[in-house]
Amino acid sequence: MKSKMKTLSLAVLGMVGFGAAGAAMAACPATLQPPWSLVSVLQGTATSQTGGYDSTECRLRVALNQNGSTGAKAFVLDQTPANETRYRVQFIVDASGIGLTQANRNVVAFQMLGASAPAGGSSRLVSAILTGNGTGTVLRILAGDTNQGSQYQSVDVVLPNQAGANRVEFDLLIGAAATMKYWVTNVTAATTEGAFTGQFTGLANTAWTGVDQATLGLSTANTFYRQNFTNTSFVFFDQFDSRRQTFIGH
Repeated sequence: MKSKMKTLSLAVLGMVGFGAAGAAMAACPATLQPPWSLVSVLQGTATSQTGGYDSTECRLRVALNQNGSTGAKAFVLDQTPANETRYRVQFIVDASGIGLTQANRNVVAFQMLGASAPAGGSSRLVSAILTGNGTGTVLRILAGDTNQGSQYQSVDVVLPNQAGANRVEFDLLIGAAATMKYWVTNVTAATTEGAFTGQFTGLANTAWTGVDQATLGLSTANTFYRQNFTNTSFVFFDQFDSRRQTFIGH
C-alpha cells in the first residue's frame, strides 16, 4: 500500500522542486510558505533558486551569516507528521559549495522532532549533521536511544559525491528495540529498499512518542562553522518527501 504522508512539492506554488512531483512553470516562487509550515531565519538566508537536481526546476538555498550568534538558523519546517511511529523521509543535500573537510566545523542539516522528549533530553529524535573528517565532507547521523548515556547512537557517513548532490533517506521505527535504516548515495545512483547503506538497531526511542515535525536547512552551527562561513557559503536541498510506509528511493 502506498501510504504517502506528504510530498512537499512546491509545485503547488508553480514549480517542481524540493518535493517529488508537480507541474513545471517558468519561475520559482518568492515564498516557501506554503507548502512548508514555517520558514525560520535568523542571521541567515533561505530562498528558492532556479535549477534543481534530476531535472527539478528549483532547489532550496540556505546559508548563515559569518560570526552570527549560536541561534543563527535558516531552515524550513514541516508540521505534517502526527506522532508517527514509522517515518520514512528522503531529501537531497549538496554541500559542495562550502568545502567542508574540517572535523571541528559542523552544522545541523536535518532534524526529526519528537512529540515529546526523554527526561533531561531534547525533542530532537534524529538529526543529520554536516561536518568533516579531515579530507572530505561527512554526514553524521544521530538516532535517539535512551539506552545510551548520550541518549543517541551515531555514525559518520562520508558523502559519496563530494563534488555535488547526495540523496539521503531514513526509515525510522519507534519502539523499545527499534531500528532506523539509512541510505546515503550519489544523487544519480539507483537505490533499492534492501540495499541500504547501514542501520541502527536496538533503539530505545519510545520516550519521543513519535515523529511530530521535521526541519530541512541549517541550524545549531558550532563556533568554528560560524566563524569560517558566510551568507554566500550556500548549502542546497531538494526533493523532500516523507511517508509512513513505502520506500521512496530513486
